[in-house]
Amino acid sequence: MRVRGDAPVLWRTTGQTQIGVEPGRSLVLTGLTTAEQQLLDHLPRRMSPDDVYRASRRCRVPLPRAQDLLERLRAEGVLRGGDSRPTTPEEQYWERLVRSPRSRATRLRAKRVALFGSGPLAHELAALLAEAGLGAILPEDEAVGAQIVARFPGTDTGAPLDTIPDLTLTLEPHVIDPLRARALTQAGARHLPVTLREVSVRVGPLFEPDRPVCHDCLDLWETDADACWPAIATQARLLPEPVLERLLLHQCAALAVRAALDCLGDAPDRWRAASTELSADEPLGVARRWSPHPRCLCSQTARASRASRASRTAPAPRAMGAARGAGTSRPSRTAPREAEHPAADVDIVVGAAPATPRAPARSAAADPRTPGA
Repeated sequence: MRVRGDAPVLWRTTGQTQIGVEPGRSLVLTGLTTAEQQLLDHLPRRMSPDDVYRASRRCRVPLPRAQDLLERLRAEGVLRGGDSRPTTPEEQYWERLVRSPRSRATRLRAKRVALFGSGPLAHELAALLAEAGLGAILPEDEAVGAQIVARFPGTDTGAPLDTIPDLTLTLEPHVIDPLRARALTQAGARHLPVTLREVSVRVGPLFEPDRPVCHDCLDLWETDADACWPAIATQARLLPEPVLERLLLHQCAALAVRAALDCLGDAPDRWRAASTELSADEPLGVARRWSPHPRCLCSQTARASRASRASRTAPAPRAMGAARGAGTSRPSRTAPREAEHPAADVDIVVGAAPATPRAPARSAAADPRTPGA
């Protein structure tokens, strides 16, 4: 057995041991004896049942007590089997966040992402998507496809003609192409736009069939903020792609790939009706929440489509809905829980280490569209 994510075991004070360093994500055990703390110091190394026996003898902790301590940590998800050690940096990192990093890797290997666009950002996006472990990347640009074949031979770059990708990324200058966005919606494809503007890049929001918000909502909100927006947007579609600094392109490529992985299962709700704009003026990003526009028909269409499907199909069993997110959910840490030991007077309280206070995130939830932004 071993500690999940190879987290270190640290002494907080006499009777308190902490597993992990990062505030808010570490596990704290209290009520321990000095001998039990010494026993837990052996956790970073791989331990077999014989190792547990020898460590308990050396630390003078009764074997049943040592086994009970380790069993409680195993129930908390802190201990893993020795044969499940991560083989890549990605697996080691994600083992600290999800129950099964290999299940996540397997899920990504089964995903297909289409990439519309060309240029340096398209090349960087394709490389990062392949590096993240996606099974297939379907680029519009042949040069991007050749790069994937040369650098990542295990990543597919083709699919049958009738294949609908799990996600479509579009790189478009100035504005979202309404014709392409409408065609993707009609085809039932999920669409994550990356819009390159004069001094900023906007990632999102995620457009999904049968779900508001849609690209028309964004245009209607823009028109509410600027009555001349339809004329400006029409002319902007004919303009060449703006020249942006390389540093901003690198930052946006990483954000767009992170957003794609979120949409593919890591955090599917994070980019629904939400976008982030990066620029040299706003390197931390400006987050915006978009609501369906009152004059857009996407809300009515989504309700009608869901009602039509519900009338044709029986509801799925509840167990299927519960299993849909298996392997990708983050282990929850609620209030500290007291674990009672029937054979000892010492109680072990298992809880999360204090989190570092953070400033509130910037958001435009109260104003779905800021004029002039």
